Amino acid sequence: MKKIILFRISSRGYPKSKVDGISKYDSLNNLTSVFKDWEIICVADNCDEELLENLKTKYQFSELYTTNLGNPGSFWKLYEIGLTKANDNDCLYFIEDDYLHKPNAPEILLEGLRWFDYVTLYDHPDKYRNSNMPLNPYAKMNQYSEPTEVIEGPLSVWRTTNSTTMSFALNGKTLKEDKDIWSITGTANRDVDFDIFCTLTKQKTLLKKRFLKQLPFKHAFRKKLRRYLGVSIPGNALHLEQAYLRPQDISRFLEGQ
Repeated sequence: MKKIILFRISSRGYPKSKVDGISKYDSLNNLTSVFKDWEIICVADNCDEELLENLKTKYQFSELYTTNLGNPGSFWKLYEIGLTKANDNDCLYFIEDDYLHKPNAPEILLEGLRWFDYVTLYDHPDKYRNSNMPLNPYAKMNQYSEPTEVIEGPLSVWRTTNSTTMSFALNGKTLKEDKDIWSITGTANRDVDFDIFCTLTKQKTLLKKRFLKQLPFKHAFRKKLRRYLGVSIPGNALHLEQAYLRPQDISRFLEGQ
């Protein structure tokens, strides 16, 4: 089994407030140290000259591609690269340039793929009603969290979730089988990961404008098998966006950085 990181980095990410003092290099250094025995393929999208030079001279990627495609397009570029590399039982991990990982993240990620079609190591705070931040729409429907199923593994407790960001793991077989729906990212002018995951995991369509826009996806891919997306709890990766950081996240991931 090959273990492949499909990494994206950019100088022009969406304007989000990130954690002070944690740079793209810190995220990349954490990724390369934690996943040290994994092959890393990098797509550098809309990167300035300084960042590109550092990527070329300070890191040893198995492959490095430079693009100017934007967020959805550069994701699809990585997906296409993955299709040329992966056998059915290989593990592929799409990851962006604003995450930190716990030391045992690789082992936990591989454990999750024993049960789930897709795995995320980032436990989104917006899936819990006590998070004091904007809520995922499916969390609003319940008393405490989104509807979920739980399984306990040797390394982690896992639960199902309705969606995640464009950072997730899957095996080569799923990568090939789901390329039809992910190909939408190749021409999208905005991120459609939430819509795609709601379609893959067969989420209920809510009577709101945002969700009614999912209907063409859901109709076009109605015959696809339901996919299960699992997340480790607590999370073993942290998305460095200030709006979705909890105090306990900061203490678990950022102290000592």
